[in-house]
Amino acid sequence: MSRLVKRFPALALLVLALLLGMAPSLPAAAGLIPPAFMQLGALSASLAGIILAAVEGRKGGVKELLRRALIWRVGLGWWVCVLFFPALLSVVTLYVAPLFGAPSVDWSALPPITNFLTMLLMLTILAGLGEEFGWRGFALPRLQNRYSALVSGLIVGVLWWLWHIPLFLIEGVGQHTMAQEVGILPAFLGYGLFVVSSAVTYAWLFNNTRGSVLLVAVYHGSMNAWTVYTGAWEHPSRIYTSFALSALVSIAAVLLFGAKNLSRKHERDVLAPEQV
Repeated sequence: MSRLVKRFPALALLVLALLLGMAPSLPAAAGLIPPAFMQLGALSASLAGIILAAVEGRKGGVKELLRRALIWRVGLGWWVCVLFFPALLSVVTLYVAPLFGAPSVDWSALPPITNFLTMLLMLTILAGLGEEFGWRGFALPRLQNRYSALVSGLIVGVLWWLWHIPLFLIEGVGQHTMAQEVGILPAFLGYGLFVVSSAVTYAWLFNNTRGSVLLVAVYHGSMNAWTVYTGAWEHPSRIYTSFALSALVSIAAVLLFGAKNLSRKHERDVLAPEQV
């Protein structure tokens, strides 16, 4: 088992994360347990990453993975980026989407800022820390041992996208609602563009913050929170505008920082040779 995990770490992560994610989701969807239990599925990727870090048998592997959540001294600019760059993307989405049929921006309908702060905390814990020990903390450094940062980010992105497949089939989940509005195939493909391109941006952030799971988790939570708070995904035109902007951001990151490391100052974050 440990050899298999070492050889195919990202694929092993996807399979285990899918199994762990469906464990609460399927019974909840069938009405056997309360729907709130579906939220536990959001923790599946990180739980899978921690389990696989133990299974692969690398000395100190679990501790090294968890320690990535303590990397916070990365410079004020990166904290500003993870907290407010998603807000910029949401605002641009709201003003560009009306060109494609979305309603005009109505800031008077914006909820109190306390709503955003609550969502930010909740989504950083569930979506951020619930996933990022797996996708970025476990899978990305192992892939970057073999491939460039761009290729590694794209591989993680495709697996991350596939991990979301069950959500398109569960009523009440955002991906299912999206599929109801625009059709399951357009929703699935559009969401794939968003997730895969976002994975490149996450790899850029990860490699520029010394491999911090904390920073990418906060960015994950911030992205989700700003999207919900501003209503940036409340109309099909807004959704697809957001998807396109995410792709443009990832392309810009590659052009500006290079495919090899996605960083001008740092080598891509990999496992130290003695830890492999």
